[in-house]
Amino acid sequence: MRYVDEYRAPRTGGCSWWPIFSSGARLLPHTAARPLRIMEVCGGHTMPFLNSGSTNCCRENIEFIHGPGCPVCVLPMGRIDACIEIASRPE
Repeated sequence: MRYVDEYRAPRTGGCSWWPIFSSGARLLPHTAARPLRIMEVCGGHTMPFLNSGSTNCCRENIEFIHGPGCPVCVLPMGRIDACIEIASRPE
């Protein structure tokens, strides 16, 4: 698919974003003893990231933390409906 395939970058093992990311990450004072920690919030984003092989590109100074999940994915539908109802109140 156009626009999607270029980010999967099979020729580079799923790491087409790595040069851009790592150039910014080098400016931060993170080491293997004190890594840069990035929390992935939504499982819908985490799975394609993991399946693409992108974590194979990560250096020792970056730690990916699997977060709690986004509210839409982990909340029961009734709770989301209640939030919408509360948000639509005029007060």
